[in-house]
Amino acid sequence: MALKLRVSLYMAFAASILTVLVGAFNTIALTAILYRTLVSLVLFAVLGYACGQFAERFLQEKQETLEEADLKGTNVDIVSSDEPEAEELPIPEFTPLNPENFDNITITQK
Repeated sequence: MALKLRVSLYMAFAASILTVLVGAFNTIALTAILYRTLVSLVLFAVLGYACGQFAERFLQEKQETLEEADLKGTNVDIVSSDEPEAEELPIPEFTPLNPENFDNITITQK
């Protein structure tokens, strides 16, 4: 079934149920409930059909633009190397800042 018909039927069904429930809770006459239910059913069926038509057209345009998009890129081959890793560099010794090593500090001003 087309999207627009499904949206139309769901909206009309939900609106008519809500109309019947509100009419029953407010103790409205049965003929008024039936009349209002019929009006809301037709009104929301037409409104749902229009919304479904819009959604179907919008989704179709999006699908066409996705199909037309050039998905050009670079092919990258991922290969694991069997070579042993290079030797790790030794960790330099940490020397805290003290009055004897102020000579190693360079000052730059902007």
